[in-house]
Amino acid sequence: MTKKLYHEDQYMQEFSSEVIEKMAVNGKPAVVLKQTAFYPTSGGQPNDLGRLNDVAVVDVIEDDNHRIVHLLEEPLNDRRVTGLIDWRRRLDHMQQHTGQHVLSQIFSKEFEAATISFHLGEESATIDMDKSGFGHDAIARVEILANRIVLENRRVLAHTVGKSELDRFPLRKPPAVEDRIRIIEVKDFDYSACGGTHCARTGEIGLLKIHRYEHYKGGTRIHFVCGLRALKDYQRKSKVIKNLMASMSSSEGELHQNINKFQENYKSLRLEYENLKRQVLDNEAQVLYAGRKKIGDLHIVKNIFENRDQKELIFLAKKILKTAAETVILFGAKSGDKASLLFQRSEELPFDMGQLMKRACPVIKGRGGGRPAQAQGGGPDVDNLANALQEAENTLFEMNQTKAI
Repeated sequence: MTKKLYHEDQYMQEFSSEVIEKMAVNGKPAVVLKQTAFYPTSGGQPNDLGRLNDVAVVDVIEDDNHRIVHLLEEPLNDRRVTGLIDWRRRLDHMQQHTGQHVLSQIFSKEFEAATISFHLGEESATIDMDKSGFGHDAIARVEILANRIVLENRRVLAHTVGKSELDRFPLRKPPAVEDRIRIIEVKDFDYSACGGTHCARTGEIGLLKIHRYEHYKGGTRIHFVCGLRALKDYQRKSKVIKNLMASMSSSEGELHQNINKFQENYKSLRLEYENLKRQVLDNEAQVLYAGRKKIGDLHIVKNIFENRDQKELIFLAKKILKTAAETVILFGAKSGDKASLLFQRSEELPFDMGQLMKRACPVIKGRGGGRPAQAQGGGPDVDNLANALQEAENTLFEMNQTKAI
């Protein structure tokens, strides 16, 4: 078993130790030390990083025998090492983890909501609660209460006890182990079994901010940041607000009102645009139908478009068919290095557009298919798009001839 120096002094940044075993883990060289200040990934808290002599430590894990295994960037030849902890990372993790204890206890006291799990990510930390339905006012209240505990600068203590001594502590939930149970106490406030690293006082947590909350698996997931993370979050959001103020030519106090006004104007303009677009498509449909080709009683509307949205072409085809009988639509469209096909027909006609598409698509080196009344396809050979439409028209002529017989 490795001696865990991070439990004795979580502020230890440098230490010395003997290498007692060398190995490979997942293809990475690794070592076990007699003692270490490197915290391994556990309980939702990521591992420490740093160096052993001049070799970077890239991961730290605890095996089933409670040995701390250090995965390295390259092999380590020395038998004795000096370990150096990445202090910025360690302090950040201590702030987030201690902040989690404060938040979890407040949710427990105020709403009888238990913390199911904790995860400390690169950008923010999360706790999953077993209750849902928290509103903005409830979250704001939790934030205020949490930051009061921070400002009170309460001591954070660690107790290592046996199972028989647990009655001394009003734990939030039962511990997962039965021997040498480590209890983290936020003085006269929270008691929780935990093996992570924590601040010595709540004042070191810094600002605690819940920046998002969401319904998750029947409960609630709380996203929060502490310390420097909270400051960076505030700076990012301040920059966003300043950019919005500049874009809207607005003061901060008028920003929300002006954004609402902008959204209303946008909706009005969007509605006007859609009305004008329908009028343009109505006129375009009339022009296309006027230029139709007749084969007996059959009308063929054939056209090639440049950079047109496929949904718009489907809408245009339906516009034509709504007022025209005995009509087949043969549309092609070019967009960059892609050619697309759209075939539609009047409901009363017997021709299968899917079969028509299967004949036309190979001409543009593509594939397609669909229902008897409508089919779509596409391919990369843009230069042969006109030939594909002609193949479709020839096939349609053959179908019409067979129908006449």
